[in-house]
Amino acid sequence: MQVKKDSQGSEGIIGTISNKNNPAQTIAIKYLRQENAFVTSGIKKYLGTKEILVPVYLVASDFELIGTIISAILEKISVAREAEATFRYAQRFEVLGKLYTLSNYAEYVKLDRG
Repeated sequence: MQVKKDSQGSEGIIGTISNKNNPAQTIAIKYLRQENAFVTSGIKKYLGTKEILVPVYLVASDFELIGTIISAILEKISVAREAEATFRYAQRFEVLGKLYTLSNYAEYVKLDRG
């Protein structure tokens, strides 16, 4: 997966993540004002699972790291789909010594610090 910033801010999109193996599969990262968070757009369409919601404070603290985390999650979803295996979001994981969680939040899976 490849992460790109969108300096144009088209349709509230702050960046995109493209599948290296299938560049037509591009996941957008959009700002969701009512949740004060960013949300992926395209995971459900391309990969058939819940979109990921990320609170603003996480993105503000390290845009590149959060993009990399989302990209890694998308890669795991894509690999599971190609293998025709069931994918489940990990509830807890660690990146660079920091604990993160993924929990159900309405129609999303919310990424947060653990």
